[in-house]
Amino acid sequence: MLQTCMNQNLFLYAMIAAGIAGVWCLFWSNHFYSKAIKDLRRLDKPRLKWTGQLLQTVKERKEPIANLGAFLRSQVARGRSAGIGVQALKAGSQNAAAVTFAILAFSILVMYLYEYETYLWVQYAVAGGVIICGLLLLRINFDFSGKEEILLDGWTDYLENEMQGKKQPAYAPMTGEVREKGKTDAPVRETSRNAKEEEQISQVREGIRQTAAADSRFSGMLTPEEEKLMREIIREYIK
Repeated sequence: MLQTCMNQNLFLYAMIAAGIAGVWCLFWSNHFYSKAIKDLRRLDKPRLKWTGQLLQTVKERKEPIANLGAFLRSQVARGRSAGIGVQALKAGSQNAAAVTFAILAFSILVMYLYEYETYLWVQYAVAGGVIICGLLLLRINFDFSGKEEILLDGWTDYLENEMQGKKQPAYAPMTGEVREKGKTDAPVRETSRNAKEEEQISQVREGIRQTAAADSRFSGMLTPEEEKLMREIIREYIK
């Protein structure tokens, strides 16, 4: 069975298939991060579905976000590319390298047990080494950690500005309430002041009437028009 697999190069094909799967995972992971970073410059018209969903989530939240870092990391972890989660894709590339190494080690063990020729050892070792090193170099070149930091920094800046903009109108109802309260209290103060003026005018008027009653020469000296004029003069004087 094992000799048949070796003779048909099934182990070699398995390593190549694992390498292709790893490259595929790396490609789609990089596709997600690249699109998400580009969307930071066009948040009004995002092209990535994940970006639109995150914007919708932020708009629907009624309470402020307490920990932006944790919130954004949880959202990035939910990102999907080619229908697969980004975290699963990144793990897939690592698993592909591990599977390739395991197949290579098993192939060498089989060749050792069945005493295969040396050129097969070299062939498998070179193929497995190239695949593993290629996957590792591609992962380093794509720099997912750096791209994730750029993505998190961009969204943190946007959300902080967004929340700051939402906080400013929060004072408007208070201002309106104070203004409305001032409008409500103003007529009360005005009524109180008018009542006080009327009381003072009545006192002065009563004093004039008493003086007029004490001396008949001044009795009935004020006509209604004159009395009205007198009240206006007294009111102006009191002001």
